[in-house]
Amino acid sequence: MRKLIVTLAVAALCLSALPGTSLADAEYVLSLNLPIPPIHTRWKDAIKPWCDELTKRSGGRIVVEPYFAEAISKQSESMDSVRDGLADMTESLFTVAVGQFPFFERVWSVPDPARAIENPTVILHEMQKSFPQVMEECHGVKLLFTHGQSMGTVLGTKTPVKSLEELKGMKIAVIGGSIAVERLKALGASVVSIPMADFYMSLQQGIIDGCMVDFNMMVTRRLGDLLKHVTLLSIAGGDFYCCMNQDIYDSMPDDLKKIIDDLSGEYADRLFSEYWASDQYSCLETWKNEMGGTIHMLSDEDYTKVRELMVSADEQWVHELNENGLPGGEMLKRFRELEAQYDPEWKNSVVAKYLN
Repeated sequence: MRKLIVTLAVAALCLSALPGTSLADAEYVLSLNLPIPPIHTRWKDAIKPWCDELTKRSGGRIVVEPYFAEAISKQSESMDSVRDGLADMTESLFTVAVGQFPFFERVWSVPDPARAIENPTVILHEMQKSFPQVMEECHGVKLLFTHGQSMGTVLGTKTPVKSLEELKGMKIAVIGGSIAVERLKALGASVVSIPMADFYMSLQQGIIDGCMVDFNMMVTRRLGDLLKHVTLLSIAGGDFYCCMNQDIYDSMPDDLKKIIDDLSGEYADRLFSEYWASDQYSCLETWKNEMGGTIHMLSDEDYTKVRELMVSADEQWVHELNENGLPGGEMLKRFRELEAQYDPEWKNSVVAKYLN
C-alpha cells in the first residue's frame, strides 16, 4: 500500500509539472503502467517527452498518468495489465515476460558478436515487416511502437580480455535466457547465473570475474567502480514495446486516433533511437573518463573464431523458434542480412573511437 501511495504522489507531481495540464479538462486520462522508477532516464528522456507531446498535440484532451515501479503489475505482466484493463497503457521490455513472446523475447538473443548494435530499432522493424505473423504475439492490445536498445550488452571484466584465450575459465555472470548462457559457454567462460541486483556484491567478493553489461549499468549501478575493462563482443540486445488498451483506442474520435498514430510512427522511432544512443554513449564517456574504464577489441581472427563457436547457440535459437511455429532458419538468415546492412563491425563502429 505504501508503494502505491508513493507512486500516486509521484504521478501527481509529474502531471502538475506539465504547464496547462488539467485532469478535469482532459477527455481521456490514461494510466501508464511502468516497471521503472521516475528517476530512470528512459522515463525522463524518452517516455515522458512522448507523453508530453501527446498532451500538447491533443490540446490537453489526452493526459497520461504514470504509475511507476510495478505499482499496477509485475513487469512480466505489463501487456496483460493493458489487455485486461488494469492499465490503459504500458511501456516495457519483451524479454522479461518469458514464454509470452516467442519471437520478440528472442530476436536480440543472437546478435553478430563482431558487430556493434547501432540500429536495433530499424532491424527490429524490418524483421516485423518480413515476418508479419510475429505481430500476433501482441494480440488483444493496440501496439503503438517497438524500439531496440543501442549497444546491447557487451563483456565487462575486472581484468583485461584482449583475446579469446584470456576469457577461458573466467567466471562471467549472465542475464537473460539460455541462449546467452550457451554463447558465453561456447567461448570458454564459466557462466554464473545470478540476479542483476547481486552483480556488484558478487564482483566485490570475487564470486565472479565479470558480467554481461551495458554502459548505463556501469554508471547507474556503479558497476564501473569494479569493472575497468570492456571487451567489444555483442552478447545480447533488448527490445521494448509500448501499447494501449484496444477498447480505449477504439473509443476515441478519429482526430485523437490520428494524433496517437502519428506519434507512434517516425516520431517515436526518432525519439527513442536518439535516447538510446545518447544514454549509452554518454555513460560510456563517463565510465571511461571519470571511472577509469578501458575498451578492448579482439583481432579479426578472434572475431571469426567467435562467430564459428557461437553457431551452436544460433542453431538452438532456430530450433526454439521452429518449436513455436515460426520459420527459425529463414528468420536467422534475414536477421544476419539486416545486421550486415545496418550494423557495422566493431572496428568501423562509433565505439571504436573510444579505444585507448
